[in-house]
Amino acid sequence: MSAVLAFAVRRTGQMLLSLWAAVTLVFVAVTQLPGDPVRALFGFEPPPPALYARIRSDFHLDEPLLVQYALYLRDLLTGDWGSGLPRLRGDAVVPGPAVLDVVAATAPVSAVLLAGAVVVQLVIGVVAGALAAGGRWTGRGVYAVATVLVGTPVVVAAALLRFVFVSELGWAPFNGLSGDPAAYVLPVLALAALSTGYVALITRAEVGDTLRSPFVQAARGRGLRPWRVVGVHALRPSLTPVVTFVAANLGQLFVGLIVVEGVFVMPGVGAAILGAIQDRDRALLVGLTTVVIAAVIVANAVADIAAAALDPRVRLQPAS
Repeated sequence: MSAVLAFAVRRTGQMLLSLWAAVTLVFVAVTQLPGDPVRALFGFEPPPPALYARIRSDFHLDEPLLVQYALYLRDLLTGDWGSGLPRLRGDAVVPGPAVLDVVAATAPVSAVLLAGAVVVQLVIGVVAGALAAGGRWTGRGVYAVATVLVGTPVVVAAALLRFVFVSELGWAPFNGLSGDPAAYVLPVLALAALSTGYVALITRAEVGDTLRSPFVQAARGRGLRPWRVVGVHALRPSLTPVVTFVAANLGQLFVGLIVVEGVFVMPGVGAAILGAIQDRDRALLVGLTTVVIAAVIVANAVADIAAAALDPRVRLQPAS
């Protein structure tokens, strides 16, 4: 078995363990919030006892916590991700939305935003950082801009971009409900701004250190052009910390996704989570949060395997 394959098998086992731990923590944290979610459905009106008991029974809320947890794990393993609490429409009870249906409807929007943000931070951040490492004045300029981006919260970047390019200039659609592809541009830039600054700073530092390495000095001594020395010889060994940062930062991107989708009215997973919080729908919140955390853990595992393929030092590290 090759070293990369062995690392991938080991990392997959760690990923499965992390998934189990995350699912457990999310379930306990959300289900143990104070208050009665079923009672909250009825507002200030006293709930009919029979209907109240039926809803609690349907969602196993009348069972002990360990039984609820075991039933939830069983449903997850069999592909049933649950559904939201029912809604009251007058005297009628409307079933809550299935988590899978909500994910299927909102995931494409969030996936485009996240993929766009990752591409922007990798392309712009890596290129800017590599250019900065090779030039004195360029380095100062990139450092100044990257520092500003790192110090700008996602909510500030989103609000500023919306105010300037939507409200004042009218260059972009008012919200993401129009279906216009141009509506994705500003949310992607707002979501990627802070991370792009970090990627540029990391790349600048790593490439700068690599340029002082003996093998790079040897490449320069052979008369290779500066762009080839930086782009071919110095950049590849410098990408491992960048890939590691991007993977570790996915969780922060999902947090920023909730803010960005709220500011630009994008119908994605972040907006669905925000809606579940506002509606106090614990069942839907558990399902959506579990999906998001699972996506982050899987993406981190894939990024670690990619980093191991790039750098032998990663795959030769002892298992933690």
